[in-house]
Parts: sequence; C-alpha cells; structure tokens
Amino acid sequence: MENSFVKKYFNKAPILLKELKNKPENYWIERGEENALKIFQNMALRVPAYKNFLRVHKIDPKSIKTIEDFRKIPTTNKENYLQNYKLSDLCWGGEFDKGKWILASTSGSTGEPYYFPRSETQDDQFTLTAELILLEYFEIDKKSTLFIDCFALGVWIGGMYMYQAIRNLIQRGKYKLSIITPGADKVEAIKAIKNLSQKFDQIIIGGYGPLVKDLINDGLSHGINWKKLNVKYFFAAEGFSEQFREYIAQNGGASNIFTDLINHYGTADLGTMAHETPASIVIRKLALKNRALFKSIFNDAHRLPTFTQFIPELFFFETVGNRLVCTGLGGLPLAGYDLKDRGGVLTFADSKAKLKDQGINFSVEIATKGLRSKIWKLPFVYLYER
Repeated sequence: MENSFVKKYFNKAPILLKELKNKPENYWIERGEENALKIFQNMALRVPAYKNFLRVHKIDPKSIKTIEDFRKIPTTNKENYLQNYKLSDLCWGGEFDKGKWILASTSGSTGEPYYFPRSETQDDQFTLTAELILLEYFEIDKKSTLFIDCFALGVWIGGMYMYQAIRNLIQRGKYKLSIITPGADKVEAIKAIKNLSQKFDQIIIGGYGPLVKDLINDGLSHGINWKKLNVKYFFAAEGFSEQFREYIAQNGGASNIFTDLINHYGTADLGTMAHETPASIVIRKLALKNRALFKSIFNDAHRLPTFTQFIPELFFFETVGNRLVCTGLGGLPLAGYDLKDRGGVLTFADSKAKLKDQGINFSVEIATKGLRSKIWKLPFVYLYER
C-alpha cells in the first residue's frame, strides 16, 4: 500500500511545516482517521494473517465503515498476531520472499527477539519527519551540519534507521549535511567531536540519554568546551526528566532548552512515531509545577511521561484503557496494534483547555519564550511505561 502522505510531501518539508502551523488540528485528525480506515480495508483484503484474524474474531470488513466501527475491532499484539502467524502471511500479499528488506530486531528482553522487516516506504516516512525536525529546530538549511550518530548500530533499529534517514537527506543535495557513525562507541564519538566540530557550523548528537550524558562528561575530561560548540541533541529510546534536559543544556552547550534537545518515541514494530516539540516541552514543564495540571493531562501516570506530538496520517494513535494502540504502515502493516506501552492521547485543543482551567494562557507562555513561530497544530501522545 502506497503512503499517500509521504508521496505528497516527500522533498517538500517546508510546505508541510507551513501547513502544520496553519491548518486546524481537526484537518490532521480527520485525515488520520480516513487513512486508518484505508489501512484496515487494504489489510483485510491483502494481508493473509489479518484476513484470518478478522475471520477468527467474526469481523466482516465490509461492516467497518466509520472510525467508530474501527475502534470496536479487537486489537492485535505481538502474542495474538505477530507470533501467531507466519512472517510471510503478515506481509502484503503474503509475499515476504519477494520483498527487499532491511531487518531490525527487538531487544528480546521479554523472550526471543522478533525480527521486523523495514521497507523503503518506512525509511521515507522517517526521512520526512527527520527533515521536519532538522529544518524547524536545527536549521540545517542555514548551517553546515555534522550529524554524529551515537545510537547503537547493528541489528537494532535506532542507529541504522537514523543513518538511512540522514543519508537520504544528504543524497538530495539540498543541505550542507554530513554524518559520521561512531555508534555507541563513546571514545570514537569524542574523537570525531574533537577533530571535526570546528569544520561545521553546528553538530547534532543523536543517541540514548544516558550515553549522551556520559559523552558530555567524558568530553569535559578530554578538554572539550561544549559551550564553545554549537551543539544540538536528538534523543530516542527512553524518557528522561526535565532535570536531565537542563543538565544537558547547561553542560553540553545547548543554547535553547525548547528547541535544541528533542526526544522521540519509537518502536522496532513501527519505527519513529512521534517526537517532542516546543509545545510539548513547555506543557510538560508547566505540568511539573502544577500537580492539578499534571493529573488533568496525564491522568493516572505514576511517573513523568514522555510527551510528544504526532502526525495522525502517518501513525494513528488511540488508547484502550491506559494502553497505546497504533495503526500505521511499517514493514509489516499494523492495524489497531497494541504497543504494550502505557500512556494516552490528548488533542492540541484539549491541552490548551486544560491549561486554561488552571489559569494558564498557552499563547502567552509560548510568546514569552519566543516560540510563537514553532507551534504545530497536532495532537499529543504521552508514554509513561513500556
């Protein structure tokens, strides 16, 4: 199944950025609902495993006509779907053997690892969303940039997925963008920073939070003056506190705490699905200072959630109980897929209303922080336990 959203905006990130700021949130939600139904109908016709899954649960695909109908379908998950069918039957047309895949593994921490095939479509999705972030927050159209990929390389999705997205952007030739791939090797990363950082207007370090913190501390002992470098940070894989963000900003040379340190929410199942934005960071910080606001936004979360925004037409999030369910086009298409992550979904409009209930004017908060031009009108998804 072709991803019409990626086809429409691929290589047109500036146009999409403008629309994310100007079009109303309902426009994006409605398109997401339409696309979720389209994915469902296509899977019901063309994915043997899903066709059988619906038959077993006595679901007639023709009866699923609205998003309300769609929400009544039993959720799929790793146990009742992925591990219950042959890999080939989980693919479009049951044709795994005809695919040209990049394969990534889960950690296997809860048992045997599962190997997810990744298609060119999935790489294109992340190339587009990565370009949005790199343009909007890191200004790669204005600065020569070295991306230092410190995510673990190998069979896991993060490092190679990131490399492929940056490489795709480099090959287009639109940006003065380069990449080096030390992976999780801190010694090699520090060597690269010491020897290459002065040759670029800025460096972007992509990596897991604890590794990046170690990298900053080790860099100081190796004579790196982070405050003299123009450094941005691209995090993923796990959440972190606002104290951690402030530590990285103060010690790692980041100048704007709302735009220079962006965390992502992704899984091996579907890839990178959502990411922090200035709006989500501002709201998260406000919620930390106001217990009533925290409970209003994050409900029964017993720890500080990762709070991100998402494009519904790429990844359509819902909640069942306190679990996140997603529909999207990964290497294996997934409809109503239970990610086994605890969290919730909140509209942009509802978040502003919850702030207002606590006497907080979102527009004023954004304006005083110089972020008025960086606000995307998209829904939020939060995650507090995996």
